[in-house]
Amino acid sequence: MNWDWDKLQQRRQRQFGSGPGSGGGPKGPDFTKLNEALGQLKNIRIPGGIVFILIFLALIGWLLSGLYIVEPGQVGVEQRFGKKVHVTQMGAGLQWHWPVPIGRSTTVDTQKIRSFEIGFTRVEGRKRVNRDEALMLTKDQNIAHIEVIVHYQVSEPTKYLFNIQDPEMVIKTAAESALRSAVGTLEIDRAIVAEGLSRIAGDTQELLQKLLNDYQSGLRLVNVRTERGDAPQEVREAFHDVVRAMEDKVRLIHRAEEYREDIIPRARGERAQRILEAQGEVKRFGQLLVEYRKAKGVTRQRLYLETIGEVLPGVEKVILDKDSAETVLLFPDGGTLSFDKIKQQ
Repeated sequence: MNWDWDKLQQRRQRQFGSGPGSGGGPKGPDFTKLNEALGQLKNIRIPGGIVFILIFLALIGWLLSGLYIVEPGQVGVEQRFGKKVHVTQMGAGLQWHWPVPIGRSTTVDTQKIRSFEIGFTRVEGRKRVNRDEALMLTKDQNIAHIEVIVHYQVSEPTKYLFNIQDPEMVIKTAAESALRSAVGTLEIDRAIVAEGLSRIAGDTQELLQKLLNDYQSGLRLVNVRTERGDAPQEVREAFHDVVRAMEDKVRLIHRAEEYREDIIPRARGERAQRILEAQGEVKRFGQLLVEYRKAKGVTRQRLYLETIGEVLPGVEKVILDKDSAETVLLFPDGGTLSFDKIKQQ
């Protein structure tokens, strides 16, 4: 556009009243020097070689913008016009793709273990309970307070990037649904004890992984761990009493089982020992009967003496033959005893 600076200057002078016969006033700007500078710019000509160099440098810079680095534990997913064309190996290092707007790349960490909480959150190291998530309905229509931590990894980067939007929100919503389903299969008194919490964690992990597979999410569960299981705050003390009573019951049952496992084998051993002793007595009695039939008097006398020895253990005994003994019995301490006196007594 060609500017008529003289006409523009006259117009501005009329506007500010600085023309001839106006009696003086502020003068408009002088555009003479500016007009001369613009005229010089029109006369400048850029050599074609410099234009080529600038275009070449811009092209090089555009191509270099397609460089990216795949760190250890990561894979790179390359796209061209929005379509996936290549997935790099894990930790492939320096890679290149067609720059924007032709292509783009996204790195995904497949080794990182991600996690989120249900029923609570941690803010600056402090635990904050979320009652809307934590309170769940049990099988017997009671309310339980359950807190869970879910750990997961990205197993298939392409599915993770392209099949679902906002994967973190999807997995948390699915995990909450799976957790409520697992809690709904147990009564309140079983859901808040250690055995029940372990079962809830296992059932939640199994159901949640099935949902993620159905969604083609490319996510794999590492672990589902129950952080806490309890009754609501309003009735917590009463439920604690119930839980303690149940634990006492289980402890007493275990103690009784331990006693049973100890006493039954011992009784069986004693029974076997007594049976063997009885069989030995029967065998000995049979042998004794044979000897008794051969010599009844001698055997009877021997049995009598053995019985006296067992009945009076530790007592000094003096055995005399009545027919051959003298009428006076002499003792080691010098005393005497007459058989006639014994008869009188």
